[in-house]
Amino acid sequence: MQEGYNKTGTDYFIQRVVLAEGQIIDLVCFEDNGATDNVIKDIMNELQKKKLELQTCPLCKSNLVYPVERSQVNDAEWKVLMLCPNCLCKREMVVDRETVRELLKNARVGRESLMKELDSMQKKNMEEEAEKFISALNRDHILPIDF
Repeated sequence: MQEGYNKTGTDYFIQRVVLAEGQIIDLVCFEDNGATDNVIKDIMNELQKKKLELQTCPLCKSNLVYPVERSQVNDAEWKVLMLCPNCLCKREMVVDRETVRELLKNARVGRESLMKELDSMQKKNMEEEAEKFISALNRDHILPIDF
C-alpha cells in the first residue's frame, strides 16, 4: 500500500490510498484526528480477509479452493465458479476483475507447484526403481524368464 495525495477542501480532505494491485481508494475525511491511518489499516485487513475467504471452503475449511469457470457479467464484474478439491463443494460468486486475475494467478502458481512436485516424485521413483533393478542384477536375481 502506498499513500497518495492529500487534497484539502473547505471542511474536508481526501486521502488517496493506492493498493498493491493498483486499485485506488479515495477516503473523504471530515476530521483530522489521526483516525485516518486506522481506517486505512481496517480497509486493508478487510480486503485481505475477503481474499482469504474466496479461497477457503465454507464446508471443510480447505484453502485449496480454485476457479473452474468464469464469465463476464458486465465491464467490472465476473461470475466465478469455485471448486474445493477436498469435499467437491461448488459455489458461485460475483467478483471484480482484479480478484479474478488474482484467483487465476493463484491457481496457476498452485498448478505449477503441483507439477514440480509431481516431477520430483517421478524422478525419485525412477531412481529407486533403477537402484532396485541394479541391485537385483548384481545379485543375479534377474533371469531371462523375467523378460
